[in-house]
Amino acid sequence: MPAVWVWMLWAVMNLTLAQTTNCSNSCMLRAKCNPYYKDLVWSVVDRVCRVFQNGCIFANENCLRANSCLPPMVATTKEECTKEIFCPRWCSRGGPPVCAWFPYTDSNGNTGGRDMEFGSRCLLDMYACRNAQAYVNEPRIGSCT
Repeated sequence: MPAVWVWMLWAVMNLTLAQTTNCSNSCMLRAKCNPYYKDLVWSVVDRVCRVFQNGCIFANENCLRANSCLPPMVATTKEECTKEIFCPRWCSRGGPPVCAWFPYTDSNGNTGGRDMEFGSRCLLDMYACRNAQAYVNEPRIGSCT
């Protein structure tokens, strides 16, 4: 019988800790990243392939996830990420349109960016995965105009 009481006490203590977990600002290591530096990082996030422009941006996104009590993303290979299970060839209909910003560096070394509109977040992630193009920051809901 004493083992049952110990277990119940342990369960109550862990439940109390779980209810009081505060992840806000648990990560303070955000860096100013160069969005034009391209060294792609691939990661499967919620069963969807995500492409990040570079390791700095990937680390910052992981910091945001830590502050939201979400598990960290883990980098993987392009080959693993672009498997059809994570990088589909089609998306179901539905979802609001989104606008995403894609940085670029032209052949003369000039940097810039372009906004691109997609019919849904799924279509955006599919485009990024299939074309090895990283968008920077969270896409805006709605049209680009």
